[in-house]
Amino acid sequence: MQLRITSRKKFTALLCALGLISIVAICPRQTVNFFYSTAVQIKDYIHFYGYRPVKSFAIRIPASYTIHGIDVSRWQERIDWQRVAKMRDNGIRLQFAFIKATEGEKLVDPYFSRNWQLSRENGLLRGAYHYFSPSVAAPVQARLFLQTVDFSQGDFPAVLDVEERGKLSAKELRQEGKSVAKNGRKKYGEKADYLLRSRFLSHESGGLFQ
Repeated sequence: MQLRITSRKKFTALLCALGLISIVAICPRQTVNFFYSTAVQIKDYIHFYGYRPVKSFAIRIPASYTIHGIDVSRWQERIDWQRVAKMRDNGIRLQFAFIKATEGEKLVDPYFSRNWQLSRENGLLRGAYHYFSPSVAAPVQARLFLQTVDFSQGDFPAVLDVEERGKLSAKELRQEGKSVAKNGRKKYGEKADYLLRSRFLSHESGGLFQ
């Protein structure tokens, strides 16, 4: 009886292994992205573990900071900006929002226009960012962002969100990132900022800030 149960467990484990191998073979890029995203989430959880949870905001924040804001995109869906502006927790309130505008060659965040307008109407400082795609030429990405975002006085400078480098070398990534920023400065006349995860900055960006 024990032998049969052991054999069944081994057979099940073998099927699972074969299934995983098949998935990797069929969708290698998606599989790598999944494990990479999971690893980043685990690292972020560890990194932010000491942050105080704020129940009314449903997020963890660094209690020692004096200014707090949020990063929003389509993943937050339809945001009640009036409620966001009114939220308070032991004297802490949200004062600004960075809003995803575009990504890659063609993607415009479906909630950007709404978020961009209502965040300002409800008294929050605002900034817009483009999610960098390493497989799309820099001028193309810059053009999409420039066509989408209309900055007003008091808004934060344009931000380039770099979280992956794809098949680019660190040097190529640096060149592409700077090219996007250069195109942005032609229109806005300001230095574009870079938003990078700490892991990405230290290991893969090749000194993009320098």
